[in-house]
Amino acid sequence: MRLVMSADNTLTPMKSTLSFLAVILLISLMSSCGDDGSLAEVDLIPVWNGNDYQYIDREGRIAINPQFSQATVFREGKALVRTNGSSPQWGYIDEDGKYLINAQYKRATVFQEGLAWVVKENGAPAAIDQRGEVKFSLKGAQQVRLFSDGLAAYSVMDDSGNTRWGFVNKKGETVINPQFKAVADFSEGKCGVKNSNGQWGFIDKAGLIVINNQFDDVDRFRNGR
Repeated sequence: MRLVMSADNTLTPMKSTLSFLAVILLISLMSSCGDDGSLAEVDLIPVWNGNDYQYIDREGRIAINPQFSQATVFREGKALVRTNGSSPQWGYIDEDGKYLINAQYKRATVFQEGLAWVVKENGAPAAIDQRGEVKFSLKGAQQVRLFSDGLAAYSVMDDSGNTRWGFVNKKGETVINPQFKAVADFSEGKCGVKNSNGQWGFIDKAGLIVINNQFDDVDRFRNGR
């Protein structure tokens, strides 16, 4: 299975590589925003020099030499980068440009809440910790999303060929069975979910509806609203 990060923080089967670079950089910048929407502190910035990605500091000085085919901003002390060559791989570097987790993945996401999703050749999505150790894998998952509020959404294909979403905790345990047509991310104990009629409501971490499905679209809760 080939997977790729999309603009909604989802690792999904890859259909095209053309938009991947712009998407992964957008994800990194979006994910670096604070809870109030402001841009979090960013010391090193990935910049395309015409051939490779390098990192510059706030004064525009080169901090990490050009060498990557793709690169993200730093999150949780690491940046996600992809090597060059005929068989490029994803890995994670520190601010000195040294690999903290070797480039060995066909697909990968940035870290969030201490975990990242990675996929090796012909492998299933796996959650790794900051040391690169696999915590668990989701063998039946078609798509996975970044952890938010302690839970990560994942999708499976049901017997009718429909996509259904559920949630897994940081131990790899399914805490909410796949049953929703679409989902948002958990925030402040609630998550938007879409039913088969195309309406959105909110569930709690037990999977119980706390706000009935009645909306055309929803966003995550912030400061109780």
